[in-house]
Amino acid sequence: GYGNSFGGHYWWNYVKGTLWSEIREENYDGTTQSLVRIEKRKRLRRRIWAGLIALLSLVVAVAVLVVVGNPKQTKDGGYSNASASGASQGVQDTERFGEVTFYVMADEPYDFADIRRLTLELESLPSDAEFLVHLGNTNSDAQSQCQEYGYERSANILKESPVPVFVLPGDVDWATCRKPERALQYWAINFGKFEENFQPHDFKVDHQSDRIENFAFLHRGVLFLSVHIVEAETDSIEWTTRHERNVMWTKEKLSQYEPSSYRALVIFGHAAPSSKQGEYFWPVVDQVKDLEKPVLYLHANAEGAFQRYRPFGEADNFEAVQLERRGEEAPMKVVVGMKGMDPFSFTRREPTARDR
Repeated sequence: GYGNSFGGHYWWNYVKGTLWSEIREENYDGTTQSLVRIEKRKRLRRRIWAGLIALLSLVVAVAVLVVVGNPKQTKDGGYSNASASGASQGVQDTERFGEVTFYVMADEPYDFADIRRLTLELESLPSDAEFLVHLGNTNSDAQSQCQEYGYERSANILKESPVPVFVLPGDVDWATCRKPERALQYWAINFGKFEENFQPHDFKVDHQSDRIENFAFLHRGVLFLSVHIVEAETDSIEWTTRHERNVMWTKEKLSQYEPSSYRALVIFGHAAPSSKQGEYFWPVVDQVKDLEKPVLYLHANAEGAFQRYRPFGEADNFEAVQLERRGEEAPMKVVVGMKGMDPFSFTRREPTARDR
């Protein structure tokens, strides 16, 4: 017991005398230590304190870099970084996630002769395609329109795609049919959750419970969602109810994902944005204009040719793109980047069938 006490007392005095105490230790013969030894002890004390302060500063600096500089993964699979914003955040997101490349088409096949061309387009889809979106009017043939076998035929063709395909309903898919409710059922049976025909795939897709045509997924820092919007007028109750559900779906997805988890928003619809579709666009634009993120609305051809425009003056971050008329081009390439000033780039392609 005495030995332990003596040892502990000795080391305590040694540490205290080395780090902060001015105690003059005695030599083994009982004489006081020389001034030289005392000065050496002081120099050692200063070096130890300097080393401890430097080590503490290093630990604090590393902790700050880890907390501020390292992106935090969110529950939705995205990443947040409160220190970055604006264009610099876009560049960082692109470097972390990379560009997202997909292709978009609409209004095909529109007749029996177009089936071969569509098959060739799918076979020739570039290898950089991550997915393909069909913006509606899959059953446009005058003979098969609104008929069950027409939907089945188009679905079988699209299933030959080398990448997952997402499909939206268009006007002639159901709204212009003599029995629209039955036609929409045919569409849902053949094209609802169509991406599930391509398993496995890398997309975690949500569908609105009572509107399976409305889908959404977060993919490498880009939030994609679709809404069921057609140009043909339907029953007023159906029209209003559908638009209300579209608004609810869009706002639900915007609430589900933290703004810091995505760098851009892409919305797919069949009809062009206009005052006619105001029941959907007015409340949505009012919300997304404050996102401080680029928003793209892609839609099928209403009239005219390819067009890139800003439909709402009060929302500088919201732009729309209309596809070229059917049969004039191959599926259009869309890249979500953010490295430069333009977050979206579009490549229009010549039809493959013309080259064969």
